[in-house]
Amino acid sequence: MRWSRTSGGPPLAVDLGTSRIRIRGPRDGHRYDGASVIAVATGTRRVVAVGDQASRVLGRTPPDIEAVVPLSRGVVTDFDAATLLLRHALDGARPARRGLLPPGALIGVPASATELQRLAAEEVMLQAGVRWVRQLPKGLLAALGAGMPLWDCGGTMIVDIGAGTTEICAFAFGTLVAAESSPVAGDAVTSALVTHLQRTHALALSTSAAEAVKTGLGRVAESAPDTRLPVRGRDRVTDLPRTVSVAAGELRDLIEPELRRIARLVGTAIGNCPGGVADDIVERGLVITGGGALFDGFADRLGQAVGMSVQLAESPRQSVIEGAVRWIEDVDPAARRQMVVPL
Repeated sequence: MRWSRTSGGPPLAVDLGTSRIRIRGPRDGHRYDGASVIAVATGTRRVVAVGDQASRVLGRTPPDIEAVVPLSRGVVTDFDAATLLLRHALDGARPARRGLLPPGALIGVPASATELQRLAAEEVMLQAGVRWVRQLPKGLLAALGAGMPLWDCGGTMIVDIGAGTTEICAFAFGTLVAAESSPVAGDAVTSALVTHLQRTHALALSTSAAEAVKTGLGRVAESAPDTRLPVRGRDRVTDLPRTVSVAAGELRDLIEPELRRIARLVGTAIGNCPGGVADDIVERGLVITGGGALFDGFADRLGQAVGMSVQLAESPRQSVIEGAVRWIEDVDPAARRQMVVPL
């Protein structure tokens, strides 16, 4: 699609993720991929670190520095911190040519976001420096990024498992016919792992350390459940350092309740589809995206739980941002107008 100078040129594609913020500029333009964390001086609010650098100081900051995660479950929870973080993330994304207006932004938001949450997402982007904001459901963008045939006459369904939310969207004839959104996602597994280590191994572990353990065990949770990983933390009784051996199968058991909840959400979404669309989805199966879909064997286990085939997208973590880029650059304007979405 052609973008005029009066519109500020092509918009930025933005994925406001609970764990990471991703931004893409126009073709071969600005790219940003960093943790959704910012560290600021408590008195002056001076920015000390952003993104991955700031995430490394979570739980380690001195009294005069505060590390903030301003997004939770895919929505803005700390407006001021989110604005500061996005200003730095957008640095360099604005057009280099003088006289050109600031760009707009296309962002993905959870399908379950309230009007107030959508307004907060729009306002924080405007305060960060973009000229206008267009919002679309994250599930829609993830489906586009995964290459799904949204304008096909048959029904399709995507399950996007992020850090803060799981988005389930069904499409047919270029229309979003059903959507479900839930906080059952990667962060829920991390929290369950922290609790498990406390109760079973009497070991206290920070959330960031538990995230690293989850990633390590998640690679072999299904294929090699007996694989063990040394985990060092703080003994809950003595408060002294202690190392325990944790099996990958323990993480597999923790994932199971979350997987069952996602399966129930899939059932609810299919039940909300027109009969013919539901039949198509059952026949075609599901596509899963998001970092939470990368647990070893997750696609097969979800397939068993829902009784359908489940296919992992080619680049699960990048599906939302890739979909936003495709919406901006490749989707015909007539097809955009045809797409019926609730936002």
